[in-house]
Amino acid sequence: MQKKLVIFDFDGVLVDTLEACFSIASSVNENLSLDEYRTFFEGNIYEAKRLDGGEPRKYIPEFFERYDTATRRLVIPSPLKDLVKKFAGEYALAIVSSTPTDLIRNILARENLADCFKEILGSDIHNSKVIKIKMLLDQYSIAPVETIFITDTLGDIREGEKCGVRSIAVVWGFHERERLERGNPVAIVENASELQSAIEKALS
Repeated sequence: MQKKLVIFDFDGVLVDTLEACFSIASSVNENLSLDEYRTFFEGNIYEAKRLDGGEPRKYIPEFFERYDTATRRLVIPSPLKDLVKKFAGEYALAIVSSTPTDLIRNILARENLADCFKEILGSDIHNSKVIKIKMLLDQYSIAPVETIFITDTLGDIREGEKCGVRSIAVVWGFHERERLERGNPVAIVENASELQSAIEKALS
């Protein structure tokens, strides 16, 4: 029997990288505020533009080199690690992210979670999460209704919707509850326990 598919975003969902990412972006984008930086993620980050006409993080050549250094001491919280390990035996788990695949794999290996995910599709695969989600649906011959996307941004919810995939939003990442509500996710959760219940309910 084909397992149902749970897709995780990475930054902001599994690892708290907001401070690190904003620090890198703001170091070369004069007058960039945290709130404006968050607006970059209301759509696809690789299509984002500064409100003042400047360029967002995709035009920082060394962004991910600095990201790699800045995230080396970051960890995945234990409740999320336990959830991933539990669900790895019940669902097909994947990651769709705007971060390069190798950097994600490095962090997962350090956290002993690398074997839990069937697929990791980073920015090196494609910049569009719509395309990457559709790749997973095709690869697993699975219907969107049997898939759920776990994310922390309005932009991801919108990209999932373009694939017919529902989203569960978490409030501990890049976007706050009010912004996430604009995407009408099936649930907005505040902790790993609520996330577990929401996933089980969505895929029941």
